[in-house]
Amino acid sequence: MGDYDADLAELRHHWGSAYLIEHPGPDVWIAQRKDSRETLRADSPGELLEKIRADYATHPVSRHKHGGHGGQPPERSGFTFEG
Repeated sequence: MGDYDADLAELRHHWGSAYLIEHPGPDVWIAQRKDSRETLRADSPGELLEKIRADYATHPVSRHKHGGHGGQPPERSGFTFEG
């Protein structure tokens, strides 16, 4: 397990039903809303968590409409890095 695998797993566990969460490289953390596909970017898992919490508090994501993946994005989720 890499240094950031646990952080990624933790973010996905708590927020994966509302956001597609990826860590594609060093200092790159991305969460994409499953409803609007709006993308949040951060340099660290802690910073991304803060942005997710603020985003969700302002505009909650419906977790019922986009569920079904057990908190994990599907293998081919269509996740994009555009935002």
